Amino acid sequence: MKLALCTSLVAVLVASGTARGDGVSRPAAASQQVVVSAARELTEQPARVKFGTADLYVPTFFEAKGGMYDLVVHFHGIPSLQEDNFERAHVNAIVVSINLGIASDAYSNAYRAPGSFDNLLAQTQRALDKTGRAPGAHLGRIALEAWSAGFAAVGSILKQPGVADRVDAVLLADGPHAMYASSHEIYEPCIDKWVKFAQAAQKGDKLFALTHSSIQTSGYPSTTETIGEILRLASVDKVARQAVGPRGMREIYESHRGSFHVEGFEGQTAKDHIDHIKGMSETLLPYLRERWSAEL
Repeated sequence: MKLALCTSLVAVLVASGTARGDGVSRPAAASQQVVVSAARELTEQPARVKFGTADLYVPTFFEAKGGMYDLVVHFHGIPSLQEDNFERAHVNAIVVSINLGIASDAYSNAYRAPGSFDNLLAQTQRALDKTGRAPGAHLGRIALEAWSAGFAAVGSILKQPGVADRVDAVLLADGPHAMYASSHEIYEPCIDKWVKFAQAAQKGDKLFALTHSSIQTSGYPSTTETIGEILRLASVDKVARQAVGPRGMREIYESHRGSFHVEGFEGQTAKDHIDHIKGMSETLLPYLRERWSAEL
């Protein structure tokens, strides 16, 4: 599938001591205070590591739990946007942002080969170890998220053998797209992976949350059409809703069943498209924060 998605839209987007009776000398106590102070200062600062096409971000509030850390891998969009979203949404997870250009083919091809995602996870572990923010911690839950053309990377990863079982959540902002089988029918094999994930989310086994604009497309289905077909195949109805979301986004409907959530919005401009990534701290990430608020 060769979809040069949202090229014109993304272009506008373009991160003294005497001994004490308790056996603790004053210098020792002072040393402990220094260590505690240094640790506090460390955790009040974010950490960043760049590796390859990826940017790892450890939020200011991050804390490993039970020797494990949760990971969110985001595809498409400058890293500072996700850094801001996670600081606002307060999701206790490590964030890796990956940018491969503005067309979906680059994202789908990069993660088409079996083992490519495992390699990314190994690189992420090494990068995290460099920060010193999660010493000895190992990977816990995984969420994949994307904006715009980045959906294609998520799709390729979910198609790798056994990987979908390891992914706990998928969040898509103004995505995905698909292909037409005919002039008016969506090619179902393009969206089969999304439908399966939606069905698992309805049972609470996964979290699947999406937002979309009303931007029209030519030659391939819009996000409105694609998500509409996913809803139909997953047997979930749209419920009309008139509400104003973040950044003035005007919601027109929503669909919820179990842990499957869709919110549709008006808007057909570049700004409307970009609002979906900038508004993730209020639209999509709260679902993940709620799901992951339980201890590992």
